[in-house]
Amino acid sequence: MKKSRVTRPSVKAQDPDVILWRPKIVLATRIEQPRRRPPVTLAPAAAHPDTTGSRFDTAILSLADASASLAARAMNTRARAVEAASARERVTATMAAYRLEASFDQVLTGTYRQVTALMEERGLA
Repeated sequence: MKKSRVTRPSVKAQDPDVILWRPKIVLATRIEQPRRRPPVTLAPAAAHPDTTGSRFDTAILSLADASASLAARAMNTRARAVEAASARERVTATMAAYRLEASFDQVLTGTYRQVTALMEERGLA
C-alpha cells in the first residue's frame, strides 16, 4: 500500500483582519503575605464635643430667635383683638394669634427633634 503524500499550498494565507490578543501568563515565584495593618477605630460623637456643641447652640439660638419674633407678633395680634371695634375684627385677630401660636409650636417641635438627635448621638438619650 502506497502512502499518499499531503501537499501543502505554496501560497501563504492572508493575515486576518482581527488579531486575537494572546497574553503571556506570568506566575509568581513566591507569594508573600501582606503586612497586617492596625485596625481603624472611629471615635463616637461624644469624642467631638466641639462639633456637637455648635449644632446644639445653633438649635437653641434659632429657637430663641423664633420665640422672640413670634411672641412679639402674637402680642400685637392679641392687642388688636382687644381693641377691635367689631366682632369680625376680633375673630380675625384671634385667629391670627392662634396661627402664630401654631407656628411657634412647629418651631418648638423641630428644635426638640434636633436636640433629641444630638443627645442620641452623644449617648444621652
